[in-house]
Amino acid sequence: MPVWILVAVLVLGTAGTVGAETYDFAIAEAAPKPYEIGVRLEARYLHHRYDRDSAKYRLDALRGDPGAEAREWHGVVEPMFSYRRGMVKAALVTHHAYVDDGLQAGTSDDVYEGYVSLTPSPRFTLDLGKRSVLWGKGYAWNPAGFVNRPRDPDDATQNLEGRVVAGVDLIQSFAGGSLTNMGLTALVLPVIDDWANPEMGADGDVNWAVKLYLLWHDTDIDLIWFDGPSQPLSLGFDFSKNLAENIEVHGELGWRRDAVRTVVDARGQVRLERIDPLDWLLGMRYLNAWDTTFIVEYYHRGSGYRRDQLEDLFAFQAAAVERWRTTGEAASVSRARQVTEAYFSQRNPGRDYGYFKVFQKEPFDLLYVTSWIAMLANLQDGSFNVQPGLTWTPLTNLELNFRVAIPVGPAGTEFGEKPDAVRPEVWVRYYF
Repeated sequence: MPVWILVAVLVLGTAGTVGAETYDFAIAEAAPKPYEIGVRLEARYLHHRYDRDSAKYRLDALRGDPGAEAREWHGVVEPMFSYRRGMVKAALVTHHAYVDDGLQAGTSDDVYEGYVSLTPSPRFTLDLGKRSVLWGKGYAWNPAGFVNRPRDPDDATQNLEGRVVAGVDLIQSFAGGSLTNMGLTALVLPVIDDWANPEMGADGDVNWAVKLYLLWHDTDIDLIWFDGPSQPLSLGFDFSKNLAENIEVHGELGWRRDAVRTVVDARGQVRLERIDPLDWLLGMRYLNAWDTTFIVEYYHRGSGYRRDQLEDLFAFQAAAVERWRTTGEAASVSRARQVTEAYFSQRNPGRDYGYFKVFQKEPFDLLYVTSWIAMLANLQDGSFNVQPGLTWTPLTNLELNFRVAIPVGPAGTEFGEKPDAVRPEVWVRYYF
């Protein structure tokens, strides 16, 4: 365990607080309810208009012609319950989804959160169970969030499934000086069969994660350490700083030792590389006098594929499809699907990305409407995805949303090879 972790434990464990007993004869307010109950409902419709020349479409079409268009329906119900009594809090969030993509329909039921917290003092909290973990300061990506669930840059604020953890939080405030707050979060993440963190290793593995938080010179800073039997040693750093009331800058850095990456060349030869990738992010959030919010981020992914590597992968895929069409050799297509799985399973497989999003509240004096436009670009191959959208909130707990995703780029580029030529979406969210 790094030395700074031991130092933090000693500082937080020994720093004491002294308080005088006080008496308050004010009339007590009505006690709040010990429980909270809520539900999030969502219905979503997507319309896919396919790009028939894209690599993924041509590969999938060999299983059967999906046509030029497809409709997709999603339904989500998320009940939420929490109960607090004294120092004990229990919470449960479940996620129930229905998906119909036109080819098949099905449901899924998951526990997103289910935990018990014990807080004997404001400085100490003990957690046990499944909790949402979101480390890092980035909006679209979190290169230092080693234990996070992967975030979708197209829907960065969506709820994510938690991790099964045993965790402890320590926090200490300091009067005067440049360091005003210090906190330590330590997590144990076991792997148990297929219900507790199965994607983090083999059954019986125990992973460890530690985050040291500092509020230093009005700058939020995190130092992160993560390791496990089947995980590369990972070290991270992030910061967030308000330069003014309306300007915030943030950044993250993540390094992993001996990580594994799959590379496919133009002939379909697959090799595994062991690398020590360095990922980092810089971003800014700015709010102007017209209530317009700008978010800009640059993300370098050290383990990502270079432009020439992506071109090789798409060339191999196209050659496999052509071979099947001319010779009827099905084995080449089957192999192409298998070896390109590592690419298509990643949301953003490239190396350098830019993200830009603009929110405008009540444009043209349209009450309760927020308009936005977002762009995600692969900076190496020049392809990008642009998404204009609108949100209308006629009631406090009701949202109506619309957006259109438009991938742009030539053949052989990340977004130029997306299966959709255009994808409009409409969804409704209701909370109670």
